[in-house]
Amino acid sequence: MGTFICTRCGKCCISLGRHIRIERSLSSVQHYVRNAISGEVTLVTIHPERRALFSEKPDEGWCPFLRREQDGRFTCTIYENRPAICRNFRCLNMVISSQDGTELGQIVGKATITTKDPVLKELWNNLKKQMPMSDPRWFEYMQKELKMHGYTLEPVT
Repeated sequence: MGTFICTRCGKCCISLGRHIRIERSLSSVQHYVRNAISGEVTLVTIHPERRALFSEKPDEGWCPFLRREQDGRFTCTIYENRPAICRNFRCLNMVISSQDGTELGQIVGKATITTKDPVLKELWNNLKKQMPMSDPRWFEYMQKELKMHGYTLEPVT
């Protein structure tokens, strides 16, 4: 089906809510959406399998197309034809850089690394095995260990 179901925090989609507005509705399932940042207008259609979910009111400030499933997961009801801002958005928690400030990796979701640097990827994954994320010292530990290997780790706020 291809419908997005986020098992993470949903914050990225929730935060886009202040930028995505229904400009005009053609029907209960087709809407023109305006991206308040670029002004882009996109015609979107609610996925047939998500129409009942879409009929429920979203939480205040959320993207008008984001809904929470009964199991707590987040669902985009227009995932297949979502606006470009949504397609291009990356949910980042942390950024890893070289000593000169060049961004080398991004940490998304529950500490998943995205990088083209195989050494950094292996280092990150090995470090994650050494201390559970549930430990309150986890972030400081990861920062310290990465620094010893010539990297910096910074949270994205």
